[in-house]
Amino acid sequence: FEKRLTTKQEKQMYSKLLPWFIDDEERITFLSQPSFESKQEWIQSSGILSRQNQLGQKYKKTIDNQDIAIGMPNELVKKSWGDPVQVETSGNPLYRNEKWKYIRNVSSSEGFKQERRVVYFENGKVVGWETE
Repeated sequence: FEKRLTTKQEKQMYSKLLPWFIDDEERITFLSQPSFESKQEWIQSSGILSRQNQLGQKYKKTIDNQDIAIGMPNELVKKSWGDPVQVETSGNPLYRNEKWKYIRNVSSSEGFKQERRVVYFENGKVVGWETE
């Protein structure tokens, strides 16, 4: 179904929606819409655009604690940790498989030190992270 996305506009729309799909069935339903207009209608009727607010509430405590979690959409990671210092894309950018790098100054018993964090995304959602 993804190969049927032929225009730049369709690909951008799909890429922006990836983190907000609940499951593959919903993604397939979206992709099986026959035209750009019917995809737009599906977006309106599905309520997918309001999920950022819903998931924002789900992850509110995590964001308030300046933390992240598996499955968290990239926009909510930005709310928690801010903009990354570097973004690397793996494979086709349409799929939003990315590696975000952060550098933070953290307090330690020896004063402040730099901590490097790397967050891994697939389809715009957190699949893992590491601290160096």
